Amino acid sequence: MTTNKGVNRTFLITFLIYVGGSFLWSLIGKRFVDSFYVDIAVSQLLVCVPPFVYLKISGTKTGELIPYKKIRISDALLAVVMTYLFYPLMLVMNLLTMFFVDNTSAELAATMGQENLFLNILFVALLPAFVEEFVFRGVFYQTYRKSSMKAALVLSGLLFGCMHMNFNQFLYTFVFGMILVFMMEATGSIVTSMICHFLLNLNGVLLSGLNGSIRNASVSDAVQQSSNLASQPKILLAGLLVWGVIAVFTTAGGCAIWIHLARKNGRLELIQQKMNEAKRERIVTPTLVIGMVLAVAFMAVSYTHLRAHE
Repeated sequence: MTTNKGVNRTFLITFLIYVGGSFLWSLIGKRFVDSFYVDIAVSQLLVCVPPFVYLKISGTKTGELIPYKKIRISDALLAVVMTYLFYPLMLVMNLLTMFFVDNTSAELAATMGQENLFLNILFVALLPAFVEEFVFRGVFYQTYRKSSMKAALVLSGLLFGCMHMNFNQFLYTFVFGMILVFMMEATGSIVTSMICHFLLNLNGVLLSGLNGSIRNASVSDAVQQSSNLASQPKILLAGLLVWGVIAVFTTAGGCAIWIHLARKNGRLELIQQKMNEAKRERIVTPTLVIGMVLAVAFMAVSYTHLRAHE
């Protein structure tokens, strides 16, 4: 079994365990422990256990797929700046999807607004940054990278989007997943992508906390306001145009800083060379296709179910 086949099977298993485990937890576990933070911890555990087991079964050393090394403080600061420069692009992606589906992050944001800020930062911002980088920029991307960096970039982003399990988040997490790959490649360390991932999550946590303190909105109020916004395409279009113009300039600035960072770490030419290399091994297998089809089907069923109960 090739490494690509093995990691593709791991994705399918991860998806099935995540869906099945989440269902069982909501059905049984929440009767004993009904906690927002425990729910998040369980979901992250379900995502990271199958890839971790895969590493052990395949005999792959963690260091082979998790490019960890310390980065300079100046590089970390550049990563922070780039994260916020790419943030408007994420907003544009989110607004695009809201023309077709509701903003499913509204309920989570409202819930966070009513919870403890420190615990929100720990469980919503920090924990996923570690776990999801280990899984998607680590195990999946680094495995595919051995065959083709270009294919690995796109495919790992797609898997990252699929595992968010809803159409609203799929587009911007797909794009963000690819940005995180470039962040990691610029320094050769997964620490860089972890920093960026944490900051984007942190931004959402802080905004949720701010909104919660200002209007003390209930979860149902926030969801209803999101639905009302989605039903007003003129407002969405205006927001898309404004943020789209901003995103053009900030994204260009982020790309310029990324080039500087990659060149500074002596990796720009290496990345260009790897991106132009021909694919060495087949990456897409039937198992992977099945996993992605199931993920899309799950998103479609979930969306239909939500619309039916509005």
